[in-house]
Amino acid sequence: MKALNKFIFVIALQFSMVMSIAVEADVIEEIVVIANKYPVPSSEVVGSVDLISVKDIEMRLASDLSDLLDKTIGVSVPRSNSYGRAYDEGISIRGLGGKRVNILVDGIRVADAYTGYGRDVVEIDLLKRVEILKGPSSALYGSDGLAGVVAYITKDPGEFTKSDESYLSITTSYDQASNNKKLGVLGAIAKDKLNGLVQITSRQLNELELHDESTLALNPLDGEQMSVLGKIKLTLTESIDLSMTLDLQEWEGQWVLNSDEGMSYFPAVVSTESSLGNDDGVRNRLTASLNFIDGPGLFDSGNLSVFAQETDQTQITVRQKMLYSFGPPTELVEFRDYRFNQSIKGLSVNLFKTIELFGMLSNTVYGIEIENSKISRPRARYEENLMSGAKQYFLGGEYYPNKTIPDTEIERSGIFFNNVVEWSAKTSIVFGARYDGYKLTPRPDALYEVNEPAGNQLLHIDDNKVSLKLGVIRSLSDNLSFFAQYAEGFRSPDYQAANLSFTNQAYRYAIESSPGLESETSEGIEFGLRGSFVKSTWSLAIYDNNYKDFIDTDIVRRNAQGISIYQYNNLNSVDIKGLEFRFNSSLSDNVRASFAFNITEGEEGDGAELLSVDPREALIGVIWDSPDGKMSVSGYASAVAGSPDDLPPSCGRSGCSPLLELSGLVTYDLYASYQIASNFKARVAIRNLTNEAYWNWASVRGKTANDPNIDLFMEPGRNINIAFRYEL
Repeated sequence: MKALNKFIFVIALQFSMVMSIAVEADVIEEIVVIANKYPVPSSEVVGSVDLISVKDIEMRLASDLSDLLDKTIGVSVPRSNSYGRAYDEGISIRGLGGKRVNILVDGIRVADAYTGYGRDVVEIDLLKRVEILKGPSSALYGSDGLAGVVAYITKDPGEFTKSDESYLSITTSYDQASNNKKLGVLGAIAKDKLNGLVQITSRQLNELELHDESTLALNPLDGEQMSVLGKIKLTLTESIDLSMTLDLQEWEGQWVLNSDEGMSYFPAVVSTESSLGNDDGVRNRLTASLNFIDGPGLFDSGNLSVFAQETDQTQITVRQKMLYSFGPPTELVEFRDYRFNQSIKGLSVNLFKTIELFGMLSNTVYGIEIENSKISRPRARYEENLMSGAKQYFLGGEYYPNKTIPDTEIERSGIFFNNVVEWSAKTSIVFGARYDGYKLTPRPDALYEVNEPAGNQLLHIDDNKVSLKLGVIRSLSDNLSFFAQYAEGFRSPDYQAANLSFTNQAYRYAIESSPGLESETSEGIEFGLRGSFVKSTWSLAIYDNNYKDFIDTDIVRRNAQGISIYQYNNLNSVDIKGLEFRFNSSLSDNVRASFAFNITEGEEGDGAELLSVDPREALIGVIWDSPDGKMSVSGYASAVAGSPDDLPPSCGRSGCSPLLELSGLVTYDLYASYQIASNFKARVAIRNLTNEAYWNWASVRGKTANDPNIDLFMEPGRNINIAFRYEL
C-alpha cells in the first residue's frame, strides 16, 4: 500500500503541474445522467462516471456483458460455470461485484437469477447507452449501491424519426467465438403527437468456443433468444407527454452436459451415461411514464413512472444413470426441475427545480421510490428405477420437492434529494441524502419445511438507512478543475443471505438462517483533477473505499449428530484504494486517440490481500475516420499486469494446493465499419488479434493451480464478428 500511495502522489503532482499550463480547449462534451439523475456535462460531474454510447456498442459489435464492458477500465465481468452451464456471472466495479453492484434498466432493477443463469438478461442491441457510476452510490440509488451502479438506457423513437417520417432497418450479425447468429428488425414512426418504436431481435445461442490450447470444451448448447422492445410516446399537451415501454425477452436452450458423465462414488456408486439440460426463461417489463415541464413553484419539471417486471426461469436436467450395489446394476433416470420466479412492481417520482438564491444557482432533484418484489425458488427432483418404476425422492442427502429459501416479499421505499449549488463562478457544491426503508418478510410453506434445520429461526428485516454524499468541484483555471467527494453505500441482506436454510444428511452439513444479520456498508473518498488542451481532455481520479460488515458464510458449530452448521454472517471489512487516469485527444480531423489506466489494491481487515481486485490494467485506442465519413477503423491494445503472487495455499480435507497465479499479457482488438451505400453498412471486429491463450483474473481468482476444470475458464482465441445493416 505504501508503494501505491507514493506512486499516486507522484503521478498526481506531475499531471497537475504539466496540465496547468495547457492552452485553450476545443473538445466535445459528453453528457451523463447517472451522477445527478439529470443531464450534466461530464466535466462537471463530481466523481467517476463511464459512458458507453450506442456508437461504441455498434462499433465493437458487443453482444453480451463481456463485450459491452471490455473497454471500461476498473470494470470486469467474471465468467462462471455451475450445473454444467457456463455464463457471465455479473459485473465487478473496482474489485467488488455480484449484488454489491446495482444494475438498472430504464431505472428498474435487473432481475435476479437462479444459479446457472447470471445477470446477462438484457439484449445489448436494445440499448442506446450505458452509464457506470463507480464507488458508493446509495445516496441516489439506495440499497445495493455498495460498489457502484450500472444503468442501461434503451432506445427511443426520436433517435430515428422526425415529424411525419418513418424508419425501418434490418441488421444481421455473426459471432465466431460463440457461433452466435443474430437478426434484428427496427421500425420507428412519428405522426403528429405520436411517436413509436418496435425492435425485434432473434439470436441463436451456442456455447463459447475456447482457445485451441484449452484441454477442455464447454458443454454444447443449442438455444435461441427473442427480444422485443416497444415504445410509444404520446404528446398530451405542450408540457405533458406520456410514454409506454414494453420490454419482452424469452430464451430457451438445450444442453448436452458431458461434464456430468462418468463415475461418482458418494453417496452411492453411480455411473452417469448421459445428461441433458433444458433451460428456458422469460423476462417481461412494462413501464408507463408521465413527463411534464413548466411545473408549479415546487418543481420546474419531472416524471412519474409506474412499472412491473416478471421473471420466470426453469432449469431442467435429465440424467441416465447406472447404480452399482449388491447384485446386478440398476438402470435409473434422474429428473431435476429447479425454478426461479420473481415479480417486481413499483413507482418512482423525480422532480427537478432550479432556483437562484443570494446570487447562487441551485439545481435540485428530489423524489420518492417505492418497490415491491416477490420471489420463489422451488426445486423438484426424483430418481426412477426403470425396471420397477419406483421413484425415490430422497437424493443427495435431501428430500424433494423442497425450497431452500422460503417465499419472500421485499418492500423498498426511498426518499432522496440531490442538490448542486453553484457557489461561485468557479465552485460548485454537491450535497445528496437518501432515506431508505427495507422490509424483508419470509413466507414459509410446506416445501420449505421439508429440509429445514431443527429449531431454525427465520430472519425478518424491518430496517432503515440514511446515505449521504458531499462533493465539491472547483475550476483552478479555464482548463483545469479539481473535484472531491465523500459518498456512502449499503446493501441490505437479500433473501438468500437472510434465510437460506436446509439440512443435507448425506454430506453432514446444514445452513441456518442468520438472525442479527446487518447491512453491508461502504464509505468512499475520491478526489481528482480534470483538464483540457487543444482538442484533448484528461482526468485523474484517486479513490479510497472502505467496506464494512461483509456478508459471507461461516461454520458456527457442530450439533450432537455431527452435522456442521453454517450461517451467513457479517465477517469482515476491506479497504480498496487506487488510481484511474484517462486521456482523449483528436490528433487531426480524422484521427482520435485515447489512453487509460487503472491501479487498484485491496486489503481485508486482517491484512490479507483482496483477491477480487483485478490486476493493474491499461488501454490504448486509436480511431481513424475517412474524410468522406464512409469508413472507420479503430484498434485497441489492452495490457493487464500479472496477478498477485506469493499467495497462501488453499487448504482443505485433502491437503493444501497452491492458488493459481497469472502472468501479465497484452491483447489487441481491431474494429472496422464501411458505408457500402447510403442505406447499407458493414462492420467487422477481430478480437484477440494475436491469438493469446489466457484467463481473465476475474473468472479464476481463488482457484487452485491444479484445478482439473481450470481450462473451462480460458478465453476464446482469435475470433471474428461481422454485421450488416440495411435501411429501407
